[in-house]
Amino acid sequence: MRWSSTRVTSSTAAIGGVLLVAGCATTGSTPSATTAGSAGPATTTVRTTIDVPAGFDPAKAASLPDFLLARMSFDTLVRKDTDGIVGGLATTWTTTPSSATFTLRTDATCSDGTKVTPAVVKKSLDRLAAPATAASTAVSVFGPGNVPKVTADDTADSVTVTVERPWDLAGGLTIASSGIVCPAGLADEKGLAAGTVKGAGSGPYTLTAQQSGATYSYALRADYTAWPKRATTPAGEVPKTVEYVVSLDPTATANLVKNGQLDIAKINAESVPRIEGDGSAKAAVFPFSDFYLVFNERPGSPFTDPALRKAVAQAIDRAAFEKVTSKGTGETLTYLASKNTPCWDGDTSFVVPTDPAAAKKVLAGKRIRLLGPQIVGTNGAGNVYLQEVLRAAGAEVELQNTDVGTWISKVFGAQDSWDVTVFADLNFIGSLASPLPFFGGPAVEAGGGNIGAVKNPAADAAFAQGLAATEEQGRCAGLRAAHQALVKAADTVPLVNDSFVYAVRPGFSVAMLGGALDDPTFRITN
Repeated sequence: MRWSSTRVTSSTAAIGGVLLVAGCATTGSTPSATTAGSAGPATTTVRTTIDVPAGFDPAKAASLPDFLLARMSFDTLVRKDTDGIVGGLATTWTTTPSSATFTLRTDATCSDGTKVTPAVVKKSLDRLAAPATAASTAVSVFGPGNVPKVTADDTADSVTVTVERPWDLAGGLTIASSGIVCPAGLADEKGLAAGTVKGAGSGPYTLTAQQSGATYSYALRADYTAWPKRATTPAGEVPKTVEYVVSLDPTATANLVKNGQLDIAKINAESVPRIEGDGSAKAAVFPFSDFYLVFNERPGSPFTDPALRKAVAQAIDRAAFEKVTSKGTGETLTYLASKNTPCWDGDTSFVVPTDPAAAKKVLAGKRIRLLGPQIVGTNGAGNVYLQEVLRAAGAEVELQNTDVGTWISKVFGAQDSWDVTVFADLNFIGSLASPLPFFGGPAVEAGGGNIGAVKNPAADAAFAQGLAATEEQGRCAGLRAAHQALVKAADTVPLVNDSFVYAVRPGFSVAMLGGALDDPTFRITN
C-alpha cells in the first residue's frame, strides 16, 4: 500500500507511508506574502496543504508528502508530461529494455552553484540504489531484483544506467525519489534528512523555514533555469514562495480555502459541493490511488482455494464500492491501474462478474479476516462496505479497520494475522508494470515484494515477456496479459482508482501533468 493520509510508495521496505513527524528542529516561522482573504494580482505566494513528511532526503521518501517536498528541491533526469516523458536534467535519452542513456543539459546547477555533471548524477543514483540506503522506491526506479550499474561520461555529458532484468528505466527515473542530490547533501546525510544542508538541492526551490509537523516554506531560486519543456506550458506565474501547511481535518481544510486562508488544498470528495456551491473555489479532480484486493495465499489461509477467491470477487459490486470510497469522482477498475495508463484497453472479459447468489453458495459459513487501512474511504468506509457484502453472502467476517502504521505491521510483519487486504497503490511510474511485482517472485518474508505469496506462472511469464519486448505493441500485450491472468484467477480483485481532489481559489491553478502524483504544478493566474 502506498500512503499515509497520503498513500505509500511501491516497495516492501516502506510500503504504506505512515504519518511520521520529521525529527527536525524548528528553523523559523513561515512568512506570508498574502493576507488572508486576499488573492490580489500582486501575490507571489501559493499557500497549500500537506501531510506531515518524514524527512527531506529524496532517496528515503516513503509517503506522498516526502515525494512532494523532494520534487521541490531535487530535479530528476526526466519528468512525466501529458504526452509521455520530457526532459528534466536530461535533454535527450535513448532506452533499451535493460538500459537507458541520458544526455544532460549544461546549464543545470545545484543551489550552491555547483554544476550538475554526470559524475554528480552518478553518485546520487548509486546512493539511491545501494542496499545500505534502504530506499523504499528503488524497486520502482530500477525494477524488482535489479542492482543497477551507473556510468558517467563527463566528456559526452551523459549518464548510462544498466540493469540485469528489463525495466522501464525512463519511467522509473521520473519518480521524485530519484531526484539528484548534490555533493553538499551527500556529504551530510543527517543534515540532508533534516533539510538543513545549504546546496544539497538540484531543483527550483530551497527550504527556507520549517515548523516541524506544522509548516514548511520554500523559496524559488533566482538562478534556476532548468525548467522542463512541457508539451503545453502551464498558464500563470510560477510562485516565488510555496507555503505548505499541515492540515489533517479535510472539513477544516475546505473551510480554510473558502475563507481565503489557503489557496490550493486537498479535500475529500464529499466536500466538493460545499466548496463549489458559493463560488469561493473550484474542485480540481485527478486520478490518484488504485484500490485492489490482495489475498493471502500462504498455507493455512482459506484463500489458497481459488473458488473462495472467486466468490469474494463475485460478492463485490465495484460500482457501489466506488460510490462509498470516492463519491462518484473515481473510476471503477478492470486492470490494476486506471484507463489513463499506457497499454490500458477496454477489455473486460477477464473480470469476474458480480454474482451474489453464486458467491453465497461458496462463502456461507466461511471465516474471513479482512484487513484494511482507514484511508479506503472516509474512516475506512470502503473496508466496512466489503465486510457488509461478504457477510451478506454468508461469511463470518472479522474486520481490522486500522491506521496505516498498524496495516503495515500486519501485512509485512504478521502474515498469519490476515486473509485478505485492501491495497492502496500509488502508481508513480504510471505503468501497468508497476503493480505486478506485488504478485510475483519471493514473498515479503523472504525479502521479495510478493505480498500475498501468490503463485501464478501465467502472469509471471507474461510480465517477463512484456518487459523484454523491444516494441511497444509487444510490451503492452505482455503487461495486459499479466494483469488479466491475475484477475481471472482471482489472485486480486481490481476495485477503483480513487481521486485526488484539490480545492482551488480563484486566481490560482494546479495540474498533475501526465498523471504525475508527485509532481503537482502550482501557478498564480491573476
